Amino acid sequence: MEPLQNIELFRDLSENELQDVHAVASERQYGRGAYVFMEGETREAVFFVQRGLIKVFKVDPEGREHIVSVLGTGQMFPHMGFFNHAPYPGTAEVMSPTTLWSIGTNKFEDLLTSHPVLVRKMMTIMGQKIGQLQDKLQELALFDAHERVAALVHHFAEEHGVVAKDGIHIHLPITNGEMGRMIGMSRESVSRIWNEFRREGILTGDKEDWILDKDWLDRGI
Repeated sequence: MEPLQNIELFRDLSENELQDVHAVASERQYGRGAYVFMEGETREAVFFVQRGLIKVFKVDPEGREHIVSVLGTGQMFPHMGFFNHAPYPGTAEVMSPTTLWSIGTNKFEDLLTSHPVLVRKMMTIMGQKIGQLQDKLQELALFDAHERVAALVHHFAEEHGVVAKDGIHIHLPITNGEMGRMIGMSRESVSRIWNEFRREGILTGDKEDWILDKDWLDRGI
């Protein structure tokens, strides 16, 4: 069983606190394309990514998919609805073979109630998520197409990147169409700008394993 310390929320907990988490957590394995839960289903658990990638999306009345986030190792989901038992706010789909920790909703609420340190860390994480959401809303409102794709690459590097000598390595099996659905653009527009980045040497590597130029990242959008 993989250590719970790899999960952001449980990092730095004492041995006794980790034992309390272990007592209510279960490990689940998912293959690519599987659904962890569907939008509108009764909320039964909170999930934590031990390894792998999860895509969370919502579907509008016209049936169009809008990707809310792509989650990797150490992250939890969903982030809203604690203590009110609202249905799952979106659909969670597995993007690559994934291992999750699962804690039942009631048991997770009991953990928060009995461990103030977890409440403090939850507040920190939620504050970060609110800040990220504000940034993304500002980007959608103010950025042109080129800047939106650049901002998305920045987010990918921050959330999924691994620093190496030759640049920032990002393993993310996501299509141009999916990226477009994250930033309100067509697949064709994303492809055009993505190819520009590749011609300029900003992005190298193959379809799912990119290497991002660190100097470009440090310069900002």
